[in-house]
Amino acid sequence: MWKNYLTIAWRNISRKKSYTLIHVAGLGIGMAASILILIWVQFEMSVDRFHENSDRLYAVWRNAGMQGKLSTWDYTPAPYAPAMKEQFPEVEEVARITEWDQQLLTVGENNFYEEATFTDPGFFKLFSFEVLAGDPIAALNEPGSVVLTESVAKKLFGKRSAMGSIVTVAKQLDFEVKAIIKDLPENTDFPFTVFLPFKKIESLGWVDDYWGNNSYRTFALLNERADLSAFNEKFADFTARNSELEAISDFLFPMRDLHLYAKFENGRSVGGRIEMIRMFGIISIIVLLIAAINFVNLSTAQSDQRSKEVGIRKISGAGKGMLIGQFLAESILIALAAYLLAIVMVSLSFSWFKNLMGQELANPFTQPYFWVISVIYVFVTGVLAGAYPAFLLSSYKPVNIFKSKMGTKSELGLKPREVLVVFQFAVVVTLISCVWVVQDQIRFVQNRDMGIDKDQLIFHPVTASMRKNKVALRNELLALPEVTAVSYTFSPLTNIYSDTDGMEWQGKDPEFKPNISRMGTDANLVKTAGMNLIAGRDIDIYTYASDSLSAIVNEKAVEVMGLDDPIGQVVKDDAFEFTIVGVVKDFIMESPFDEAHPIMVMGPKRQLNFIHIRFAEHADYRNSLARVETVFDKFNPDAPFEYKFVSEEHARKFRSQERSSNLTALFTGLAVIISGMGLFGLANFIAERRKKEISVRKVLGASITSVVGMLSSEFSRLVLISVVIGIPVTWYLMSNWLETFTYRTSIDWTLFLWTGGLTLVIALLTVSSQAIKAALVNPAETLKSE
Repeated sequence: MWKNYLTIAWRNISRKKSYTLIHVAGLGIGMAASILILIWVQFEMSVDRFHENSDRLYAVWRNAGMQGKLSTWDYTPAPYAPAMKEQFPEVEEVARITEWDQQLLTVGENNFYEEATFTDPGFFKLFSFEVLAGDPIAALNEPGSVVLTESVAKKLFGKRSAMGSIVTVAKQLDFEVKAIIKDLPENTDFPFTVFLPFKKIESLGWVDDYWGNNSYRTFALLNERADLSAFNEKFADFTARNSELEAISDFLFPMRDLHLYAKFENGRSVGGRIEMIRMFGIISIIVLLIAAINFVNLSTAQSDQRSKEVGIRKISGAGKGMLIGQFLAESILIALAAYLLAIVMVSLSFSWFKNLMGQELANPFTQPYFWVISVIYVFVTGVLAGAYPAFLLSSYKPVNIFKSKMGTKSELGLKPREVLVVFQFAVVVTLISCVWVVQDQIRFVQNRDMGIDKDQLIFHPVTASMRKNKVALRNELLALPEVTAVSYTFSPLTNIYSDTDGMEWQGKDPEFKPNISRMGTDANLVKTAGMNLIAGRDIDIYTYASDSLSAIVNEKAVEVMGLDDPIGQVVKDDAFEFTIVGVVKDFIMESPFDEAHPIMVMGPKRQLNFIHIRFAEHADYRNSLARVETVFDKFNPDAPFEYKFVSEEHARKFRSQERSSNLTALFTGLAVIISGMGLFGLANFIAERRKKEISVRKVLGASITSVVGMLSSEFSRLVLISVVIGIPVTWYLMSNWLETFTYRTSIDWTLFLWTGGLTLVIALLTVSSQAIKAALVNPAETLKSE
């Protein structure tokens, strides 16, 4: 039976090649888009869910009221993890990790920077990473051991065995390689390639017992009998019971949900990356739905032509079920052809798509489950796309064979086919408008005054060799004509490494605990960073010896502290008292989408880890960097010159939004193409069906322009209705989206005029080509049979 269905289906499909091409191309594009998104969604949903005990793995998070809001963060003090394991029998294992800067690795003359972490032995009990040699748990129990990933071991030692060899870290600490693990998979959020024992920094005295020093992330493995809700009730006052920080509450959050649901408001998870996954999952389904609508529209439009076929089959004894099977066989065959086309498109675009998403996605074609799902996918798509036409055509009665059911109008006064066209273009209008708003928001933030001049500015980590000759290095750099300013800093100008709610100043309410970010510098930060000094002076320990206890603050800090005359005010932070000597305009170091935070830049009482170098405005970068590198080679001879541009690091903060914009633009383009193909097919069919009417009108004196206008007006009306529907939908969606940003643009109503006009032009160009073609036909050719 099915063989007969497929044979007849093939004959019907091959008889109408142009419509079949539109069917296959439209469905193929929609399928390719949905396949790519499903591959990405599958990857995102697998992040850190592959660990053997993923159902019992948790990350520590904490809540506290700050500046009238409940803030949530995931950093803990050093004694937190050991105390947690000791005080709660439900805790089977714990691990702390550091997230410091890249560390310099050296073996002989071979040296380079890698992402390293100091961690506990429990890390490899909690997380399931493949071991190639040695025992990583035992290795991290020894202060002098190191665990390397396979690729780092090869970079350091080449083809010879790394086991038992010595690796120097940061030019000052030697470690013996005791274990090698396989490179961490792409679907983990841990970026590390080198694992160093936490016991080492404890033995060096780099770790303190102060519960207010939140410098480490903590993870825990609960035993199989533990209940998360019950545990979190007992765990809530953990910090309060072990310190004087009574305002902090603690809770565990499932590790398997951390990648997708790490956005917190009022102490509770409210989403995160899952929102983007849902959004693009829905958009990909909509694009596939638009392609299916093309199939439905063209199939039902041809219902009059196929009604005779249905009548003859019914008179010959065919039942409704047999006819439905026949028409579904056609749609499944078209879906199969479209899927094969989609596979080709996915293969050709997969590398490009991975670059667009910024992720090394696994090749789906090598995974058996992909092909099993593919069979189901083709069948379901074919049935869903062909169901309505199949049931419509099979319902025709031979006695009414020349009466088209599609003449029936809906309650809105539109034919079902017209309703689907309106839906298609309403989606197109919405997508185009959304892309416009997203790009407006990105441009708005990119043009924001960050309070820092990001251009002509680089930074470099300070190594042990550089630290010994800090002043000499600084002086030689300043002696270069291309260099205008140099500053050592605690953190790069693109990140905040420290903050506190424990600062004190005269007149401060003891109950008021605002969170203030901390920065450190030696001299000339205002000039180096290009900040705008609005009162007082810059810090300069080389001119003013007392400036090691001086500070400059931004406007937001002055506002939060409530200082009328900040110059000369003393601010106590931990054991130090800093005197404010300058005020600068607000500057942004973290997310450019957020409001300005209060920041205090202090003299160098804390270790300065970076050096920032500003070049002259018109300096030749290539020559300037070469001359700076020569100076670095002198003072840092055994380490590579690995600088970063502040402007490039700042640009990275837009990557996520830019990817969203590019992906939305991609789907918008696909939706426009698919909708245009469907409109082209419908216009072609209607022009073909009305060719005698057109010929009669031309004989009676109608001009080509009037004929084209007549054929185009029907579709223009539908597109205008789509614009009217799409505008409020876009306004609602984008208003909610913009609300997620503290610093945001507003929706410009003129974009809807441009969007509506663009959509109308696309539709008219598509329809007009067929309308002109029909209008140019010689009436004699059409009417000669009459």
